[in-house]
Amino acid sequence: MADRRGSHISMPTSTVPPRGQDDNIEPIATVPPSGANHNRNSDQIDRRRNNNQGVIETPLAHLTDEELQEDVALFCERCLSTVEQHELLRAARVGQNIRTYDEVARSDDPKVGYNLPVQLTAEEKAALKAERDVLFSERNMFIVILTVSLAAFLQGFVQSSINGASLLADTLDPPPSGWELGAANASPFFFAALLGCWLSLPINDRIGRRGAMFVAACLIFASSLGSAFCTNWLQLFLVRIVNGVGMGVKAVSTPILASETAVGFWRGSSILAWQLWVAFGIMIGFAFNLIFYNTGVDKVLARQLTLGAPFVPSIFLMVGLYFCPESPRYYMRRRTSNYNPQKAYEVLLRLRKTRLQALRDIYLVYKSVQLEEYSDDSDGDTSSDGIPRGFFAQLKNYASQYKELFVERRLRNALISSSIVNLAQQLCGINILAFYSGTLFSGVLGNSEELLVPMAYSLGYGAINFFFGLPAIRTIDTLGRRKWLVLTLPLMCLFMTAAALSSLISSDDGGRTRAAVIALFVYRKLNASTYTQREPVNLSNPIVFAATYSPGMGPIPFTLASESFPLSHREAGCAFAIAINLLFAGLIQMLFPSIYEGLHDGGSLGLFAGLNFLAFVLVFLLVEETKRRSLEDLDLVFAFRKRDFVRHQLALYLPWFFRYYVLGRRDEERPSPYVDLIWGGPRTHAVYAQSDEEEVAGGVGNGWNGFMSGASDEGGHADYVSGEDVSSSFPQRPPAIAMQDLSRMTSEESNDTAHR
Repeated sequence: MADRRGSHISMPTSTVPPRGQDDNIEPIATVPPSGANHNRNSDQIDRRRNNNQGVIETPLAHLTDEELQEDVALFCERCLSTVEQHELLRAARVGQNIRTYDEVARSDDPKVGYNLPVQLTAEEKAALKAERDVLFSERNMFIVILTVSLAAFLQGFVQSSINGASLLADTLDPPPSGWELGAANASPFFFAALLGCWLSLPINDRIGRRGAMFVAACLIFASSLGSAFCTNWLQLFLVRIVNGVGMGVKAVSTPILASETAVGFWRGSSILAWQLWVAFGIMIGFAFNLIFYNTGVDKVLARQLTLGAPFVPSIFLMVGLYFCPESPRYYMRRRTSNYNPQKAYEVLLRLRKTRLQALRDIYLVYKSVQLEEYSDDSDGDTSSDGIPRGFFAQLKNYASQYKELFVERRLRNALISSSIVNLAQQLCGINILAFYSGTLFSGVLGNSEELLVPMAYSLGYGAINFFFGLPAIRTIDTLGRRKWLVLTLPLMCLFMTAAALSSLISSDDGGRTRAAVIALFVYRKLNASTYTQREPVNLSNPIVFAATYSPGMGPIPFTLASESFPLSHREAGCAFAIAINLLFAGLIQMLFPSIYEGLHDGGSLGLFAGLNFLAFVLVFLLVEETKRRSLEDLDLVFAFRKRDFVRHQLALYLPWFFRYYVLGRRDEERPSPYVDLIWGGPRTHAVYAQSDEEEVAGGVGNGWNGFMSGASDEGGHADYVSGEDVSSSFPQRPPAIAMQDLSRMTSEESNDTAHR
C-alpha cells in the first residue's frame, strides 16, 4: 500500500528553469521520461473509446515538457508556419496545465506564478478568467449567435406558417380531407427526418456547416415561394418535400456550428439560441398570420401570404451567413480534403479574445483529433492518408460512420443519450399544441368562422415558449442539461396527470369546475376532419405545461445532439438523433387525431403523462451531464460504460441523495462516476494508491467534491499507469506543473467545471 505523505504532489516540471521560489509556487523535482510516447498514446486512445475508470484528462496529460516541445515544433512546422514556435509552445503549456494558470489569473498577488514557464500578461489573465466566469465574453461570437438565431427564427417561422395555413385550407381547390391536410402538414417533418437530416452529412463534409446552412436557406426560400402559388393539397405536399429537406439540413448543421465555435464553459447557452429563437420565430410567425388575416384581404390571398412569408427571413439568413465564420473544427478533420489548421487558427483568432486562447484551442483540438483518429504512424500525423476518393468510396465512408454509431461504445453511448432526449421531446405532448393550436383554439371557442381569436391564442402560445425559455440562458451551463431535465420532467408528468384526472370531474355545472381543474391541456373531440368544442375550457391552462417545458425539454435535445459526438462522427450522430425527433414530430402530427378518437380525454392525456414519467426514468438512469466541458473532453465522458453509469446512479447517487436531502447529512460529498484530473481535487493533496480492501467503490474517492486528484509512488513521484491497470483510486499522472492550493480562488466547484 502506498503511504500517505505531505501536502504536495511531485510532478514532471518544465525544462525551462524556474525563475525563483515564493510562498505561492514551489518548483517540483523533475521526473525522468517514462516509457515510449507510442505506448502512452495507445493508452489514451483506448481510454477515449473504453473509459472503464471514468478518468477525465487533457490530451496533453502524459507529455513531458521535452515531448511537448518536440510535438509543438512538429505541428508548427507542418501546419502553422505563420505562427512563432515559442508562441504555440506557450499556449500549449497553458492548455496542459489549464487549472494552474486559471488560478494564477484569479490571484490578486502579482508574484503568483512568477516561476512558471509561462508568464501571463494582464490581458491574458483577464481573458482566461472571463471565459470561465462571463457569459459570451468573446464578443466576436455574437455574429455566430446572430446567424444561428436567424436560422432558428426561420425554422419557427416555417412551422407557424404551416399551422396558420391549416386554418385557411378550405381555400384550396378542392378543399382537402382530413388525412390529405395531415399529410401535407406532416410532409416537411417526414422528409426532414427521412432525407434532409441524412443529406446533412455529405453536404457538411463537402461545403462545411456554413455552406450547408446556405443550401438549406435556398431550399426554404424556393419552397416558400412555391407554396404560395399552390392551388391544391398535392402541389402543397410536393413543394413541402423541398421545404422538409431544407429544414433537416439546417436543423443538423446550425446547432453544430454553434457548439463548435463556442467556448466549452458556455457552449450550452450558445446552442440554446437555436431553440429560443425557434420559439421566437413561432411567435412572430403567428403574429404575421394574424396580420395577414386582419388586413381585410380575401382568404386566398391570406393563405398565399401566410405560406410565402418565410422567404423573407430566409434572405436574412443568407446575408448573415456571408459574415459568419466557418466552424474552426471543420478544418481540423484530419482524414478529409478540408484539413487546414491554418484556416482553423484564423477563425479562432477571430472568435477568441487573445492569441493565447486561439493557439491553445487549436493545439488541444489537434491533439484530441490525433488521438481520436489515431493511426499506426509513430507521429500520428496521417492528414493525407485515409481520405476516401470517388463516389463509391465516399458512400462507403458515410455508411461506415452510421454503422460505427452502433458498434463503438463511445459513439453508442452518445447515440443512446441524445436519442432518448430527442424522442422524449416529441412524446411529452407539447407539440400537439404547437401543431394544432390554431385548430384547437378554433374548436374550443366554438366559432369556426371567426379565426382572429384562435390566431391570437396561438400567438400567445408562441410567446410562452419564448419567454419561459429565457431562464435557461446561462443556467443550462451552470445548473446543467441533466438537472434541468430531471427537474422539469416530473412536473410535466404531474401536470399532464392532473389534466387526465380532471376528465373524471362531473360537468353538471356546464364544465366550469372541470375546466378550472385542467392543469395544462385543451380538450377537444374529433369530428370528421375538424375539432369541435366538447366542454368549456380554461384557455390559460396550457401556460403551465408550456412554461415548464420551455427551459428544459425545449432546448436540451438539440444541444445534446450537437455536442455529444466526436468530430469524426458529429454530423452522422447529430443527424440520427435529430431525425428521430423530426420523424416522431411528423408521426404525432398525423396520428394524434386517431389516438384521441380511441382514447378520448383522460386516456390520451394519461398516455402522455406516462411517457413523461418514462422519459424522466430514462434520463435519470442513462443521460450523462455535458455542461462546462470541451467537446473533446466529452469523448471520455461518453466512453464510460453505460451499465456502470446506471449502477452509480442506483447504488451511489440515490442513497447519497436520500441521506443528504432527507436525513440532512450535509457533510457527505456528492459522489461522481468520474475521476476529474483536469479540474477535480485539491491542487496539493494526492489520493494515494490503496489496497483492494480500501479501494473506493464506483470510482469515487476522497478528493474534492467526489473527484480524485493525483497519485504518487513510494518516492513521491507521480507515476504513469497504463490502460486497464488504472484503478479508481490511482488515476493517471497529472500534467507538468503543481501549485499550492488556491481552490478558494476558483469560482465553480470542480464537478461544475471543465476544460475550456
